[in-house]
Amino acid sequence: MSAVATPTREKARAAGISLKRLPRGQWGTVLLLAALVVADFAVQPNLADVDQIGLLLQTAMPAVLLAAAQTLAVLSRGVDLSVGSVMVTTNVLVATKLGGIDGSHMGLIVPIVAVGAAAGLINGALIAYGGLEPFVATLASWAIFNGVALLILPTDGGAVPTTITNLVIGKVGPIPSSYVGVAIVLAFWWYLRRSPLGVRILAVGSDESRAFLNGIDVRRTKLLVYALSGLIAGLAGIYLAGATSSGTPAAGDGFLLPSLAAVVIGGTSLAGGRGGIGLSVMGVMVLTFITDLVTNLQLPSWVAVVANAAMLLLVVSLRSLPNVLSRKETP
Repeated sequence: MSAVATPTREKARAAGISLKRLPRGQWGTVLLLAALVVADFAVQPNLADVDQIGLLLQTAMPAVLLAAAQTLAVLSRGVDLSVGSVMVTTNVLVATKLGGIDGSHMGLIVPIVAVGAAAGLINGALIAYGGLEPFVATLASWAIFNGVALLILPTDGGAVPTTITNLVIGKVGPIPSSYVGVAIVLAFWWYLRRSPLGVRILAVGSDESRAFLNGIDVRRTKLLVYALSGLIAGLAGIYLAGATSSGTPAAGDGFLLPSLAAVVIGGTSLAGGRGGIGLSVMGVMVLTFITDLVTNLQLPSWVAVVANAAMLLLVVSLRSLPNVLSRKETP
């Protein structure tokens, strides 16, 4: 074990958390995803193609990014209801402020990314230093940033620079860029999970009081969590703009519940401190393959909504079953 990894793991143990790769209870999600992949391939054999899977990942990528943002908040024993509205805010900024298809004002992309981080910082400040509950603070932000997005662009439209569109729908050599996007998200989590900040996030989510007693600045950690969440949600808005080649100010609300569902289906604990972004990516892909199956079987669109809800209830019920049985056995 390297000299860097050892103190990180010692701090994790002191704070009462674990850095295991995949908790035993999450193998059910892996098997569920594998079953859906097999079923989808059976319905449409041409899906077994690099480009076809790339298109599926491209469709899922905004949800992957929002689930990643949501996971960070949940790991700290919070929630971020504003991820969808932050996404559409940066989305419409890209569609209206970068100079259209030519991208004559591409230099503004950095301030637009900063808007997402600033939105997260506002949430973090309200929660960590203002004492507001995450639900209340991010619910208010959800309403505010939805209003900002509609103020900037009242209806779908605008124009997205071809540079961004080509980056999103193009290829890196023979590989669709969506593969690279997912790989970057997973690599980010691999690094963060082993970093001092990752240890602090898991420690705060596991036991805030114990984390404080171990010298962790709880308020600063929460501030950084929501800043990261806002930053990632802002990147999701830029990606969505590139994928659709337009601004979509009303799209955010449709991503909120799936971002939470993906976190739960993946296996991240809503009580905080256990789980991770990699699991949430699996959760997103479960929902994506369900929707893809429904579409290719030419079933009504509401079937996908019902199936996603049923899947969420099934996963939660199965994970709760051992606790229910143990309570029944207790005299």
